[in-house]
Amino acid sequence: MRLFCTPFLLLLLSLPCAAQTTLTGIWRGYFVQNDYDVLTGKFRADKYKYEVQINNLKTGAIEGVTYSYKTIVFYGKAAMQGVYTQSSQNLIIKETKMQELKISDNSFPCLMTCYLEYKKEGDKKTLTGTYTSTNEKTNTDCGGGTVYLERVNTTEFEKEPFLLKKETEKPVVKKPVVPVTKQPVPLTKKASPTTTDGTITIKKLHIPKPGAEGNLVVKDKPTTARESTVQAAPDTVMTFQRPVLPPTMIRPLLPRVLRERKNELVNTFKVDAQDVRIDYYDNGEIDNDSITVYDNNALAIDRKRLSYSPITIYLHLDETHPLHEIITVADNLGDVPPNTALMVITYGKKRHEVTITSDEKKNAKVIIEYAPEGTDVHQ
Repeated sequence: MRLFCTPFLLLLLSLPCAAQTTLTGIWRGYFVQNDYDVLTGKFRADKYKYEVQINNLKTGAIEGVTYSYKTIVFYGKAAMQGVYTQSSQNLIIKETKMQELKISDNSFPCLMTCYLEYKKEGDKKTLTGTYTSTNEKTNTDCGGGTVYLERVNTTEFEKEPFLLKKETEKPVVKKPVVPVTKQPVPLTKKASPTTTDGTITIKKLHIPKPGAEGNLVVKDKPTTARESTVQAAPDTVMTFQRPVLPPTMIRPLLPRVLRERKNELVNTFKVDAQDVRIDYYDNGEIDNDSITVYDNNALAIDRKRLSYSPITIYLHLDETHPLHEIITVADNLGDVPPNTALMVITYGKKRHEVTITSDEKKNAKVIIEYAPEGTDVHQ
């Protein structure tokens, strides 16, 4: 794209720039993810605390770090980059890499991309909007939700070097010079203070010359969102690539192939062992059937061809995570439709075989539940 500069535009660029909003500082709040609950088959809101430390560069670019945390279940620190547009007061931040990570459940790290809007109401400054996320390792969709952040003065972690540097750099405030003039007055007993030449020192109010009012230093006053928009400088021209299905760190939302096809329940197994092995074989003649398998909506097998050699996944079940929903998806119909597979479930000394049939309209679902107190049951 070419840019054109007219004399009128050059004139505008030569005028003094209005004060610009800076986002440098600490922003803390939360994000809410709509997580899919396999037990109820419904979406539920899962709330995480969220802190962002921002360094707003003069170019409009954003850099810094984010903290995501939820009691002892999850803690993650990620590097982030972004861009802030002054005129629209819109902010995009994208987490680029996990720097610290602690997980105590079956969650996995995802990177967030937030689309936020800056607002100022009195002394309250907020960033609100939505986010999307992707798995850092597999680049699969982790879902999205809403974000709320509020400007604060303290952090629950450690301040980044750019914030510490800003605190040590104290701005030099120049005191306004008040001109002093001497005016001759009659020397009387009450005139004080006096000088030897019979004059008295009087402070004179400083009245600016016409046209210099804009250089006066005045106290800051709150501005409305409309006023700050009018005073904002022209947009900074930057290139920012919107990620494809771009953070956070919990189970993903239902993948598209599971949303668009019927997930037909084939069988439910209650097992008394924590470690379970699942093998997939072609059920009969090898006819180039290919399958994809999801475990609790997370990708477990990606487009593998069925044969006489097993395709294997391993599960670990316990009281905290007793349920696994295994959904088999047909990538094709093979040479002889429909797509059929033999699913063999093994745990301890027990073994079950299940015939799996799927096509372009329906998937096959098997539920495996940990029941240590009961006996081995399948329906």
